[in-house]
Amino acid sequence: MLKGGLSALGFLALDGLPVFAAPAGFKPKGKPKLVFGILSDTHLQSGWDGVKPHGGFPLTYVTNAMKLFRDRDIDAFMHLGDAAHRGKNVEAQYHRDIFEKFFPHGKSPHGRRIVEKLVVVGNHELYGNVAGGGGAWAPNIWKDPAERARHVLCGDLPKHWEQVWGEKYEEVWHKEVNGYHFFGRHWETDEMKLANFINSKAEEYSLKGAKPFFILSHRRHHFRFCHALRAFPNAIAFFGHWHQSNADYKTIYFDSFGGFFPSIQVGACRMDGGNALDGNERVTKGEGIMESVVANGKAWQQCKNPSRQAMIVNVYGDCVMFERHEVGKGGKLGPDWMLPLDWRQEHVGGERKKHPFSRGELAKALGPPEFPKGAKLEVSATLSRVVAKDNGALVVYRDKNAKNAPSVPVVRLTIPCADGNLNSRPYAYDVVVIGDDTKNKLFKNVYWAGCNLGIGNAPNNGLTLVDIPKTELPEGKSLTIAVRPVSSLANKGRPLAVTYSTTSGTVKQRKV
Repeated sequence: MLKGGLSALGFLALDGLPVFAAPAGFKPKGKPKLVFGILSDTHLQSGWDGVKPHGGFPLTYVTNAMKLFRDRDIDAFMHLGDAAHRGKNVEAQYHRDIFEKFFPHGKSPHGRRIVEKLVVVGNHELYGNVAGGGGAWAPNIWKDPAERARHVLCGDLPKHWEQVWGEKYEEVWHKEVNGYHFFGRHWETDEMKLANFINSKAEEYSLKGAKPFFILSHRRHHFRFCHALRAFPNAIAFFGHWHQSNADYKTIYFDSFGGFFPSIQVGACRMDGGNALDGNERVTKGEGIMESVVANGKAWQQCKNPSRQAMIVNVYGDCVMFERHEVGKGGKLGPDWMLPLDWRQEHVGGERKKHPFSRGELAKALGPPEFPKGAKLEVSATLSRVVAKDNGALVVYRDKNAKNAPSVPVVRLTIPCADGNLNSRPYAYDVVVIGDDTKNKLFKNVYWAGCNLGIGNAPNNGLTLVDIPKTELPEGKSLTIAVRPVSSLANKGRPLAVTYSTTSGTVKQRKV
């Protein structure tokens, strides 16, 4: 039954070469020609006095990121917007003060050169006149509109922006750092103004060729914008706003933005660590909480470990390396992303090779996560607290907040960490349970408990616990349970499998 059940589910390992995911220990030759650090969606907020930071919005994580940037001796600091949570001048000033702490007078640690500031306005910078209810919104602090205008960015955006950042406010702007070009636009600037500006400067700045240049905005870039810049496959765009975790390779957008050049959504460094794994910020709030939503025989378990993220980009003569950092507990989110710059010179069958950051090429290159040799899937019977939702789903809780929920019998899976391939961290696990009726299988998709955290900081030593209410299990005295690791691009490694006796509770490991 095991063989038939697994083959019916397509449990076949996918092999792949980690060409564009830098192999473990890989280092390009020589020193980078350019290094810049990126933050986005930091959402710092003042308290009710309009001066000191709000107690619930600590400066800790921006400080951690800036220290990391200083230690890496960056050439430029990039912020992609939503720095000022309620649009106050002081909220942006917190960032400038932290920057100056680690880069005094805006200079490198050794004081030999200026660290360029590459900053854009997000939508939250414009919230100065918005009152969304209770809380330290600017209208709740400064009742008089004239007085409030002195304290909020939107009161006089060009004036206040320059006062805080020391940068002239321009709808579209250009900077050159170490011979590399950066172009940016702010939240309210139409994207086509930036596209037209870049095209107008193409000859002057020699933008065509293999050498990359960079595009910044808070909001995403649309097809029309990307198509207008189709002559520049060497462009690399960055944006924020979506609060998606860079643990997910799908935050590299290429195909869905027109297939002209890659756009990278940079994860948030906000205080609550809300970086979504599935497009829903609520998934990741609440440290250490796991919940499994079960309905109609299928489930998705939500990993809520908070993650405060930053990125460091290293530009070499032949490649660009993207480091994904977690700056709460520390560590990298996984292997560095590597974009070779000579890919256009490679041809297959007389045709130009596909862009290495296209979704299909990434999937082929990443390689699947694998369980280490000797890893075992553990299965046991226990009790867990379960709450029934109005839609009939069952939500399993294992945290202190569920003390009033009823306890029900469950089968608990303890999944070892699939860290057997250092080039590919696990992102999720596919779980299948097969009983007497092989056509009536229980499927579950479960985030790895540590996928949103830095290497070495996964909770519970990297183990992922999955509780399945016994009422949801297929019928049968003997169940086949199989788990296989999955990358964020759906590359699937080899499974672990057991047979589990529902009468005796015995577990027998199965070879696959």
